[in-house]
Amino acid sequence: MEVYVCIRFVALNKTEVITGYDNGDFGPAYEIIREQMAAMMYRYANKLKLDTSARDGLGGFPDAEKVSSFADEAVKWAVGEGLNKDDGGNINPQGKAERVQCATIIMRFLEAYGL
Repeated sequence: MEVYVCIRFVALNKTEVITGYDNGDFGPAYEIIREQMAAMMYRYANKLKLDTSARDGLGGFPDAEKVSSFADEAVKWAVGEGLNKDDGGNINPQGKAERVQCATIIMRFLEAYGL
């Protein structure tokens, strides 16, 4: 239940960290995929006015072309900043973001920015 409360809070406060889907759905019960997690963290870092200039060209990942256009800059930033690591040699942007992966990304984010 706490997850839904947090998502609702973020949405209602119009922080634009979580924006929903192009079709108007918000999807609070949908599973989060890895590129969406990167996009949310990227938006949050920008909202906090943190330096988001780190980039990785993703050339070392054979599945880099699977990154959606909405998440391209965010995934490049997350990999460049060291938040997202490879998943068996792939970036796996369409893969489910498991709870442990989300927690690890958040922990790396806090450590990277000294928060």
